[in-house]
Amino acid sequence: MVDPLSLEAITTAVTAAAGSVGTEAGRQAWGSLADLARRAFGRGREEDGAAAAALPLDPDSGQQNQALAALLFGRAFQDAAFAAEYRRWEESARAVHTTVDNSTVVNNVSGEARVRTLYQGRDITVHPQ
Repeated sequence: MVDPLSLEAITTAVTAAAGSVGTEAGRQAWGSLADLARRAFGRGREEDGAAAAALPLDPDSGQQNQALAALLFGRAFQDAAFAAEYRRWEESARAVHTTVDNSTVVNNVSGEARVRTLYQGRDITVHPQ
């Protein structure tokens, strides 16, 4: 089992949370991670200064996701109380970021294909009746 406080595990969790912001649960997970980061680095919700803007909290930026993961890893390594708080966040967000990822699905129907029923998606389970 991978240590949830390793740089790899934190990077995976941050990336997954960022990739899940398209869902309500994902937005909540990302928001709670952002709040955790703000508290950890002494910045409140009000972002009215250059110091607050320095936190890499753009979920659409892979570079910022990596930077945020590195900051969280460093803090968890140095601060046992923060490490425990991060673990709680990771456990609560696990359901969100184990079911949402950044993969894509591409299905092509072309030519003279005759299709009666077409299912397009990912991880589909069909249960016969």
